[in-house]
Amino acid sequence: MSEPAIKIENLNIHFGGLHAVRDASFSVNRGECYGIVGESGSGKSTILRAISGLNPNWTGTVEIDGQPQTQHRPKSFYRTVQMVFQDPYSSLHPRHTIDRTLSEPISIFGLDRSEERIRTALERVGLRAGFRFRYPHQLSGGQRQRVAIARAAILEPSILLLDEPTSALDVSIQAEVLNLLKELLANSGLTMILVSHNLAVVTHMCQRVAVMNGGRIVEETTSDALRDGRVREDYTARLLAATRSYNRAAAHGLNTFD
Repeated sequence: MSEPAIKIENLNIHFGGLHAVRDASFSVNRGECYGIVGESGSGKSTILRAISGLNPNWTGTVEIDGQPQTQHRPKSFYRTVQMVFQDPYSSLHPRHTIDRTLSEPISIFGLDRSEERIRTALERVGLRAGFRFRYPHQLSGGQRQRVAIARAAILEPSILLLDEPTSALDVSIQAEVLNLLKELLANSGLTMILVSHNLAVVTHMCQRVAVMNGGRIVEETTSDALRDGRVREDYTARLLAATRSYNRAAAHGLNTFD
């Protein structure tokens, strides 16, 4: 059996007196989209930031392609691992054209064929060449998130980390972005971790799902099991009930840091 693309063991993260992530362990196979779901404050995005190198304050084991990672990553790491953030407007420089936004990572890593890479990146996310010299404020939320995905993918990483990539978008646009990510997963061989509070989003994208509550992974299951309601933990059942019915009482019963 091949080495997993991502392996996390006994990951712990503290913010002052807050133990935000507690002994988290999981692995992600190559070419898989792995989901982490939970309410706000459960620790899911905090795990993603530790994997991505944005948060160096962790203990435990983080392995990428079989290589143990330190708290501070070399430049080469970021050709392998890229991240797409929740808010596509704040993650794009408001005074940079899309062309400049896509050119910067190419320049930073000294890659060739800049023109070809930019054209291909825009095509892959379904944006016409005319978008190239627009500014973020001239794009819709869905178009901005497509640019953010293009920026992450332009370096041809093997791992893409997705932090609530559709939660800031209108419901009508969410499916378009998710289908784009699913197409990238199928056609590029990427490995993905998708963090979301929305079980419907996770089950649409992911084969396996970790459920977080209070900084712990309380259950690891499959999307098929979630769809069928076959869950082990009471928290997962209540999360599922809250998602299905938007029941205020069920949502109020969820126990998180918030």
